[in-house]
Amino acid sequence: MPEFVDSNYSGVYKRAKELYNDKRYKEAVRMLEAVVENDYSNFKACYYLAECLFDGKGVIKDYKRAFKLYYVAAQNKEIEAAYKLGLCYLDGLGTVQDYTQAVAWFTEAAKYSHTMSQYQLGLAYMEGKGITKDIPTAIQWLVYAAKDGIVDAQKNAGICLEMVKEYKSAATLFLAAAQNGDVYSMERIADYYAKGEYINKCNELANKFYEDAANNNNYIAQNKLAYRYYKGDGIEKSVNKAIYWWLKAANGNISDAQNRLALCYYHGDGVLKDSSQALLWWTKAAELDNVDAMINLAKGYLDNSIKHGGDPYESKYWWTKAAEKGNAYAMYKVGACFEYGVGISSSNLSEAYRWYKISADNGCEEAKSVLKTFKIRKGKIKKVE
Repeated sequence: MPEFVDSNYSGVYKRAKELYNDKRYKEAVRMLEAVVENDYSNFKACYYLAECLFDGKGVIKDYKRAFKLYYVAAQNKEIEAAYKLGLCYLDGLGTVQDYTQAVAWFTEAAKYSHTMSQYQLGLAYMEGKGITKDIPTAIQWLVYAAKDGIVDAQKNAGICLEMVKEYKSAATLFLAAAQNGDVYSMERIADYYAKGEYINKCNELANKFYEDAANNNNYIAQNKLAYRYYKGDGIEKSVNKAIYWWLKAANGNISDAQNRLALCYYHGDGVLKDSSQALLWWTKAAELDNVDAMINLAKGYLDNSIKHGGDPYESKYWWTKAAEKGNAYAMYKVGACFEYGVGISSSNLSEAYRWYKISADNGCEEAKSVLKTFKIRKGKIKKVE
């Protein structure tokens, strides 16, 4: 950084800085204004006045003027100003949003080992904002910031390292971020300890980090913890605790948890048997595109187990939705609906054959078997007994 240029206002700036550090911002602003107006080479004064204007410290917020002052200071190698200028461009504060300019100023500050600029530059390369996406370069900058203790950099470096299959290094960074309180990283490092891949397996640590993440409303971790309790996987089996965590995750819109909770209500597993609750949670999960829930709904409506008297139209609807998501067995069941007139006004062998053929082409053995009972004669589909 350039040395402070001595002038008649050097003493005024020194006092202004003292007042700023003491959080006596109104007094500091008055003095900084005088320095900026009269000492054109005091770029530090430009930076501190910009800080006051940007944050509303002792003065009404003024992003436009703050941006101009950051710009003057940044052009004259005030590194912190270069970083703040990058943030202004990134968020469109005091200027037009411009990711390319944001990257340019973060790069300038990062060259001087400015930690937060290194982090922002890493994010830019990770997301492809303002620059071509480049995961190896993103890793380089994020790791620099991670080493300086930036928790989000530790987490995002871990994510990027997983992208390039450097799992051991990813685990190290997830562990650091988890120990520093990052909830996403708690869940990820728990996975590593649970599987014992690229890191020594340790159920105790896996359970600890799953619990930590779950208690911090990480719904994915809650679902995983529920499975561990349900199966007794590295932890003492407890269906009640599984239900507790599935309910938490289900309320967090984790469709797999909703489907599992529905199954518990449907079978009376750990809770009182309640088909209406099963229907509620299966419907929620199905509406979130959970194919297993769609299939469970279709079965339940067809065998009358979730609605008195059944509902073949609802059954066909959910078989069709699951089929449209690529489930081969559901394709087969849609074919059966058309063959036997389930959920439609009358049977339709042409449509039945079409769905059976699609299902068979997708590997469904039941559909392959049924197709043998169909013949095409003179362009017409016929059923052969």
